[in-house]
Amino acid sequence: MQIDPLSILASNPDCKIQSLTVSDQHATLLLSHPEIVERYDDNVKNNEPSEENDGDETSGKNYSNTQEVSKRTTVQSLLKLTIIPFHKAILGSNPIISIKDRENGIPPERNSSTGDNFDPKASDEISSFLQQYNYCLKSESGAEYSYHEAFPTRNLLNKVINVEVNNHYNNRMESQSTTSKIHDENENKFPKEDSFISQLHSTISKFGAFDVELISPATPYQISRAMPSLGHTLIQETPSLYKNVVQPFIQNVIDSGSISWIQNLIEVKKEKERLLVNHEEFIINIDTKWRSHPPPLTTPREEWLNHPSTVDLYCLGIVKASGIATLRDLRQK
Repeated sequence: MQIDPLSILASNPDCKIQSLTVSDQHATLLLSHPEIVERYDDNVKNNEPSEENDGDETSGKNYSNTQEVSKRTTVQSLLKLTIIPFHKAILGSNPIISIKDRENGIPPERNSSTGDNFDPKASDEISSFLQQYNYCLKSESGAEYSYHEAFPTRNLLNKVINVEVNNHYNNRMESQSTTSKIHDENENKFPKEDSFISQLHSTISKFGAFDVELISPATPYQISRAMPSLGHTLIQETPSLYKNVVQPFIQNVIDSGSISWIQNLIEVKKEKERLLVNHEEFIINIDTKWRSHPPPLTTPREEWLNHPSTVDLYCLGIVKASGIATLRDLRQK
């Protein structure tokens, strides 16, 4: 079953959120949340837990000699958001690495959700903020990857409008009281209604829609890649270094199956709606960084030519030939 950010946040009051990277336009959050794993245990009979499960939180009904067991475990997910600067402060309020740790070269992986840097209050505030949005599934490319568009809930918009209307009313009453004492001033002192409407639209836009990529559950490798960098190191890769270190690492990644999503795209098993070109030697897909593209499910491809959004064109091209892992695998032919 496909999950969305709200199903993780709303159903897990113990969900812990940390800020990995935050800029004026993007934010990446790490979510640590409990998950219920159901399985059948032949060793559990007559509601008696086995030694293996002694102390675990279990529940279920006895089916003859086999019992359904629910085990509570903790998983981690990544939430990547496209934001506007207004959201930067709250989404970055619980950084996984402090400025001091960064200066001392301490890796961010050390600061888990139980570390000294974790701020439970900031985590709850981020969770509350994210729960003020509804999440609409746009596409999914595998069991752990899904893409959503977040829209503010009606309650959030009503709250924003009520605050702005009350402020406008109070300002108008204050201005009205002042003009009653100065008889030579006229109605030009009152706030303009069209100015208020413009201000209201501007305020609401700060709570507007944004795009979300959810990776759940996220592997340790995916989390490591999303961690903030401590800096950069320049390495001169010799043929020997490539053969003994880099190439075995690449092969381990391939053998692990963690990049099987590439083959799924090539065979059009996933993200069919994002496919733009399917050539015998390569494919071209809509990249997730191209966020202004027309709706792929409802807009015919012929209407994409010279579409205004092409000024932001950003696509993903993948060759179909196997055996190309790095530039070193390319040959003249």
